[in-house]
Order: sequence, then structure tokens, then C-alpha cells
Amino acid sequence: MDFTELYKQSQYLSRFSPNGQYIATAFKQKLAFREASSLQILSIHTSADLIENIAWSADSELLFAASYKAGIINIWSVSDKKWSAKIEEGTVGLTNAKWSPDGRSVLCFSDFQVRTTIWSLITGEACFIQFPKYSDKGFDFRKDGKYFVLAERRDGKDFVGIYDCNNAWTLLKHFQVDTVDLENLAWSPDGRYIAIWDKCIDYKVLIYTPDGRRQQLFSAYYMGLGVKTAVWAPSSQFLAVGSYDQKIRFLNHYTWTPTLEFTHFNPVNGIDNLVIMREAREMKDRRSIRKYVIDQQPMELPEIRPDPEKPNPKLGVGLCKFNANGTLVASRNDNMPNSLWIWDISLLKPITIFIQLMPIRNFQWNPCYPNQLVLCCGSEYIYVWSGSEIGADIIEVPQVNFLVNSFRWNPDGHSLLLMDKEVFCVGFFVNEEEPDD
Repeated sequence: MDFTELYKQSQYLSRFSPNGQYIATAFKQKLAFREASSLQILSIHTSADLIENIAWSADSELLFAASYKAGIINIWSVSDKKWSAKIEEGTVGLTNAKWSPDGRSVLCFSDFQVRTTIWSLITGEACFIQFPKYSDKGFDFRKDGKYFVLAERRDGKDFVGIYDCNNAWTLLKHFQVDTVDLENLAWSPDGRYIAIWDKCIDYKVLIYTPDGRRQQLFSAYYMGLGVKTAVWAPSSQFLAVGSYDQKIRFLNHYTWTPTLEFTHFNPVNGIDNLVIMREAREMKDRRSIRKYVIDQQPMELPEIRPDPEKPNPKLGVGLCKFNANGTLVASRNDNMPNSLWIWDISLLKPITIFIQLMPIRNFQWNPCYPNQLVLCCGSEYIYVWSGSEIGADIIEVPQVNFLVNSFRWNPDGHSLLLMDKEVFCVGFFVNEEEPDD
């Protein structure tokens, strides 16, 4: 890989535009637009307040910079340096903001979940939705951008509202859901279903159609902590449910019952053709380098003991991600934070397990090439897996005092935005064949 020099940013506020042509970065009160290929600055803008979040519109034309404590959102254009807009939320406060799918309205979530305000950049007018349950979850846009689903809490009960994004945010359907304390929801990629799951105390996954009909209530067991995460396959044929019992259950879209079940067992033993790649240190030319060594089964994975006295124990499947075509799944079991599992859906088993020297902070599939995955562990290295046949590489980022704590893929799949807390660089994949599709 080739790497750029380091550039300033604050609090990991660096974002590729959806079309992959630009990078926006915030440093304290300043916002810079750059070309993604050259990192050349296109324009710089200044906010009166500290920038706490940034986000691109879907068409890569506009970007908002949110200052939550001040209750203000500044909006700038990447192509028109003179154009700007400003949203002031005033006394209701501001805890989160999201773009609408058309990129011409901004949803603002107030303090204490009092309301969600939708500001139109075209008319300057606002409309309101009362009593959203959360400001950072519990809402989703359908993939085609036409409808918005929102979890609401009224009189101690959970409701879901379906809103028309293209018709003044008109309420189309409002119905109560069979949850004790709704944790989150997600629209299926094909737009036919809404998955809703309960707090971890009650193992409950519910499938609804947008007209409010309940298709299924699934519960794997009734004793112990329940659902920790849920994610749809790109095809909408499966809903992967990660649980505190260290299993992923794949609910099929016909019966909404488990078709597959993957268990993060320890020790690992008796799995045919499983590759266990363990990160190791070695000395070379008087300096320490990293490499992967192949371990044999049986293999004991590093594991931590969760504290039963603390809420949200580090136990169970905390992260589960499908690759771009839904053939592979990568997962991290939170009580095995140094290990990453890669599962092949067609083979019904894990094909690779990574054992890192440090806990895994982030992992992401390549958005364009399904057989490539990158992970980071807060070190000076990134770790690249390019499929079972090619294997994995450990790549050192050649920057002084730079730790890769987080990263983002360019939507074109050819570069990575690598971030430490106060600086970032871009890594480009060069002189190599593209991963197999």
C-alpha cells in the first residue's frame, strides 16, 4: 500500500463522500473539503462552535457540521463555496442529526427525546415528530429512501411510526409493538419487513410488515440475557441475530425460524479446513515486526471473564457483519475480543479465525470486493484478509506516533481513510490484483 502524509482532524471526524471523490475533515471549529485522490484542499469553512459530528448528503453535494452543545448545525456545499445554511435548535437542544435520503432535509433529535424536527433546506420550514424513543438508534430509512420508521415511547408503551419522506413526512401507519422495552429496529434491504428486538433481559425478535402486521415472534430461550445485535443479509433472506449465549442464529425469510446457527466455541477443535491465523512478534534487523503464524487445532482462544456485577457485560456476539454479496459473515464475540471469526454461509462453518495480539477495535468488509476485509487494533498496523486462497497480510503504516484506532473504506473499495484521534492519512491499494468477487 501507499500512504499519504498525516493531516489534522479532531475526534475521528474524517469522512469520504458517498461518491468517493472527496474527503471532509473537521479540526476543532474548522471544516475542510479535500480531493480524495490527491488530498488537495478545495475549501475551508469555519464554525463559531466546536464541531462534534459531520455527515455527507447522499448525493455528495452537501455536508453538515453539528455542534450539539450549542444546538447548531452548519451546512456547506462542496461545489459552491459561497452557499451555506444554518439550523438553530434553540431551547429544545440537539443530541443527534441525520440527513434525509434526498439530502435536502436534516432530522434533528432534541434533548430528552422530546421530539424529532425535520428541517427542509428547500423551503426553510420544519415539521415535527413527537416522542422518539431514542436519538442514536431506533430509526431507519427504507433503502429506496421513500419511508422512515421510528420507534416511539408513549405512556410507557412502545410504538412504531411509518412516515412518508417524500410527502411532508406524513404519518402513514402507527402501531404498538409487542416489546417490553424496544432496543432497536432495522428495515430489511428489500423493504418488505421491519425487524424489532427487545432489551437483552427479554430474548425477543419481532418481524413486522410496514402495515403493522406481526409476522413472527422469535425467542431462542427464556432464561438468561438475550439479543445483543441483529443485522440483515444484503439479500434480505436472512436476519442474523447475535446473542449473549455466543451464538449467531440466522432466521430465514420464509418461516422466520433459525435455518443456521453458528457457535463461538472455545477451545476450537475438529473443524475441517479451518485456518487459524495468530499474530506474532519477531525481531528482524533489530526491530520488532508482526507476522501471522498458522496454528493447529485444538486451539484455546484468549478469553476474558465478564464481570457479572456490571451492566452490559462483555459477553456474546457484539459485532456481526455480512460481506457485500452476503456469502460471508465476520463476527467478534465480546468475551474473546482479540479474535475475529469469518464464516462461510454455504459451508455452514468458520473458514478463518484471526487471533490478534490486541483487542480488535474495528473491522469492515470491502464495499465492492466481497472477499476482502480489513481490521485494526489500535496499533501501527492494519490487517488485510483477501480470501481463503490469498490469505492475510499485516501492513505497517509508516507514520511516526500514529496508531490506527479507526478507519473507513472509500466507497470505490480502493483506499482507506485511517484515523488516530487527532490525525489521519489515506492508504491506497496499488500494484496488486483486485480481490475475487
